[in-house]
Amino acid sequence: METNLLKQLVMASGTSGDEQEIREILYKELVDQADEITFDGLGSFIARKGSKGPKVAIIAHMDEVGFIVKHISDDGFISFDTVGSWWTQSMLNHRVEIRTETGKVAGIIGSIAPHALSEADKARPMEHDAMFIDIGADSAEMVAEMGVAIGDFVCPEPNFAELTPDRILGKALDNRAGCALVAELFKRCENEEITLYAVATVQEEVGLRGAQTSAEAIQPDIAIVIDTMVAGDTPGFDRIKFPLKLGSGAALALFDKRYIPHQKLKQDMIDTAKSIGEPMQFCTMKTGATDGGRYNVMGGGRPVVAFCLPTRYLHANSSMISRSDYDSLAALLDHFLAGYHSEKHEAICRYIG
Repeated sequence: METNLLKQLVMASGTSGDEQEIREILYKELVDQADEITFDGLGSFIARKGSKGPKVAIIAHMDEVGFIVKHISDDGFISFDTVGSWWTQSMLNHRVEIRTETGKVAGIIGSIAPHALSEADKARPMEHDAMFIDIGADSAEMVAEMGVAIGDFVCPEPNFAELTPDRILGKALDNRAGCALVAELFKRCENEEITLYAVATVQEEVGLRGAQTSAEAIQPDIAIVIDTMVAGDTPGFDRIKFPLKLGSGAALALFDKRYIPHQKLKQDMIDTAKSIGEPMQFCTMKTGATDGGRYNVMGGGRPVVAFCLPTRYLHANSSMISRSDYDSLAALLDHFLAGYHSEKHEAICRYIG
């Protein structure tokens, strides 16, 4: 794991629809490694290396769940909408960062102190519409002077920590971890028998939008999606529904709301992991989807497989991953990419015979 790259990506702002800082980091990281860097019409990042053989795309989304400013009151409090899926109890009293045209402004999602709540009120989760952001202003004019305007994007306050040699805690590991891994794989791959694309998509958290536009732009022959998935190894989880554990290897997604892996490509990944001694977990997800759900159908479809890093505390201010899971998936995909060629591609894509 290139920890410094991951930290840069985590500490940057990138709410869905406002991914510019992530694009800039990836561009600087890969501009000297790529034969070409382009962007689709929504702004997804596309780096290409090589021009022969099957077109292989490795994909991660660069956006994170966040908020958007929708109203500023006369006394300086900011109402907001969520961008992507949030649980309200994960939001209260957390520090946030508003990205404005002139810079970044710190704030907090405010709430009523428990002293002013009845016991019945304390027992009920606060609704999102009752929340507000406080940036310390005492008027709408002061908010404007601080540079904040309706339509500005908001993300949790950036944070990154290496808790142990194996456990990393940070903002937006969903899916900056995937972006970092895509960049690492792209830099290391020297297989001249394939055309390799490193793709960082926009607006995944609001409907897999960048996956659709980038798939149309590239028309790859196969696609490997890297994302995150709920780890169920903390108290309170149903371990049958949520079997993933940190430190037990990356997970191959067998099914989600919009995707089923290509069966030959899936089996090849399983066989490759066994041959090189890398652990692998398996998961399903009925209520969500990865970018695989667009790459598998756009432009006539193609073999797609999605891998997910088990992650604790998804869609919150901080989440947690395992370095060993990340490194294991990197080793697996390094090996796969190094050995891919036209003959293997033809075998994977052969449906009869």
